[in-house]
Amino acid sequence: MIKNSSSSNGSSNKVDPNKVDPNKVDPNKVDPNKVDPNKSGSNKAVPMGNFLVANPVDLEHVVRLSKFRSCVGHDYSPAVLAKSSASDTSIEGKRSMKHYVIIDVPSSPSRVVKGYAPFDGTLSYSTSGYTMGIAVLITSSDGWVFEFMHVDPLVADGSKVKAGDAVVAVPANNAAAANAQKNAGGTPSGADSTNVFDIALYNPFLKPSNFETIFKHFAPNVASLWAAKGFTAESTIISKELRDASPCVTDGSWNGNFVGTAPESDYVNAIGYKP
Repeated sequence: MIKNSSSSNGSSNKVDPNKVDPNKVDPNKVDPNKVDPNKSGSNKAVPMGNFLVANPVDLEHVVRLSKFRSCVGHDYSPAVLAKSSASDTSIEGKRSMKHYVIIDVPSSPSRVVKGYAPFDGTLSYSTSGYTMGIAVLITSSDGWVFEFMHVDPLVADGSKVKAGDAVVAVPANNAAAANAQKNAGGTPSGADSTNVFDIALYNPFLKPSNFETIFKHFAPNVASLWAAKGFTAESTIISKELRDASPCVTDGSWNGNFVGTAPESDYVNAIGYKP
């Protein structure tokens, strides 16, 4: 910060109010590398289609996925961000609009499975509320966000990345410790939780925020890799109509944890895998 002081000849170093201080951050200036979640749109159309051009996950160890709109985990939907009431049926809520990825590796050694940027973009971290790993987000120039949760980053916060760059790894370095803590607390699924990470795709430029399954936006060559394991758009998505008719039950917590155990029909297994 520039301090006002008098020089030996009596002149003042006061800042000219008509000139911009290049060292001062303008709070009204938008950071082009960050998406404004409160912006309701622009003149530029938000792209859809097959824009996930690189495979985001090393599939060798992936054995099971939760379905889009499942009752696995906690409420992850536009209604959570919009804080809409339960009576507002225009916004999807009480469902998990992401995929939990189950891998067949123990919590140690860590960083066995890699995750990759599915498109060109800017990488950022989110650490709030995470006891195992962190969240790593890839934001495209069009506002789409691909998010990995409960992972270790392989790239510095704020980096520009290209489609196909290795950006995360699992299990996280603290997975074994987190597993032990969960078990010490009597968490029934603690032993399994360290073999899971989450992936989500959404666009906060839209109001309400648009949550999408990755399986509707894979490039054909990427979709074929997942299909070879038994994961397709047909097998991994619960329809909106079906979930609307049978919404998940939450416990009323800030996280919207689902009550009870999700049915087996809320998962899809890799070909040949039996849990």
